Amino acid sequence: MHTKSGFTLVELLVVVAILATLSTIATMNFLDAQVRSKVAVVKSDLRLLTGALEAYHVEFRMYPPAKGYSPLPNTPFITPVSGRVRQLTTPVAYISSIPRDPFPAREAWYVDDLDALDTYDYVDADAVPTRGSGLTSGGAWRISSAGPDLYQAYGGRPVSNLDCNEKGVDYDPTNGLRSTGDIVAVGPYHNKYGDPLDPSNPNRPGIVRVPRYIEQWR
Repeated sequence: MHTKSGFTLVELLVVVAILATLSTIATMNFLDAQVRSKVAVVKSDLRLLTGALEAYHVEFRMYPPAKGYSPLPNTPFITPVSGRVRQLTTPVAYISSIPRDPFPAREAWYVDDLDALDTYDYVDADAVPTRGSGLTSGGAWRISSAGPDLYQAYGGRPVSNLDCNEKGVDYDPTNGLRSTGDIVAVGPYHNKYGDPLDPSNPNRPGIVRVPRYIEQWR
């Protein structure tokens, strides 16, 4: 009498569980690799934009203003954001094109129209003299990516905006690849409208990134 060999139900369930676990691990590794790749793209883009901004400054002795290029020329900021830095591409091309942020914001502090965030957020300290470098982490300008959390906190705001500063800290992958924080680049130290390092300045930035990065929003 011959008996038929085969897998038992328990053995099949164990195999399925192992395959599901391996699939989950592979998927997570793939997603993590995507995040790492996008972070690398952001850092490369910010280096290119920084070079273009400094080249513009060498020629005009100022940085591109984040206002004045819209139907409402006196507004502090214009949308879409790419309009704020279009001077880097025309009439002189300091950079060939304005790159898109690979981390499109799903949420943003005090913005209703997320379509306006069509690239990295940019603002110069001269755009709003009443706040000065409080909007730019203490620098002459600030560019920020929403980062993997997809929350655009603009790299932080004046010290009074506690909620925004909590979410605008530097992105640090050692806290987890999808941790809270923006990826930020800032220009040189700027104190034309108040010292960003002076604790008595009510408009100082909540996150000071000049002359070195200091996360002090708390």
